[in-house]
Amino acid sequence: MKKTDLMIDNQLYKNIYVAESFWDRLKGLMFISEQKAFSLLIKDCNSVHTCFMNFPITIICLNKEMKVIKIIKNIKPFKFIFPLKNVKHIIEIPEKIS
Repeated sequence: MKKTDLMIDNQLYKNIYVAESFWDRLKGLMFISEQKAFSLLIKDCNSVHTCFMNFPITIICLNKEMKVIKIIKNIKPFKFIFPLKNVKHIIEIPEKIS
């Protein structure tokens, strides 16, 4: 995974990892301890699950222009966020750093 900074709605998000491979997208933040957690951009994604995560997350839902269209906070482990309309990309942020 590569690390990048993103400017979204005139706000700078630093040190965001980008899930580039199938494995990165599939694994996401599963099985990672909260102490080692990081923010993760998943492109071409409009739903998430928190199965096998060890901590709650916040998700930032972006449209195709990388504009924030929805923020969902405090998603506990083993929850599902089903496909969201007009969402093109998602950033997963561990609650401890959101």
